[in-house]
Amino acid sequence: MGFSEAAINIEKYFKEHLPSYEVVEARRKSGHVEDAHLFMVAARKDSGEYAVWTCWNEKLQTLNHGHYDIGDLETCHKIMDDPYHGKR
Repeated sequence: MGFSEAAINIEKYFKEHLPSYEVVEARRKSGHVEDAHLFMVAARKDSGEYAVWTCWNEKLQTLNHGHYDIGDLETCHKIMDDPYHGKR
């Protein structure tokens, strides 16, 4: 599963299901081969807050494990970098 295909599908998902958010970053959840279909997404809401979802499943086209009302992108990065929330 390629990253560019997942990025396109993530954008489509947000346009349909979360139109008040704009994707600002997507990255792989881990470097494990078994996790090649898993990604994390950070997005900015129209009101200025950020959110992070630590599991986009490309196989199922689902978005889970959201963290909301985040004040800045740096905090999103900390959540995505945290092994408990993001990587295995």
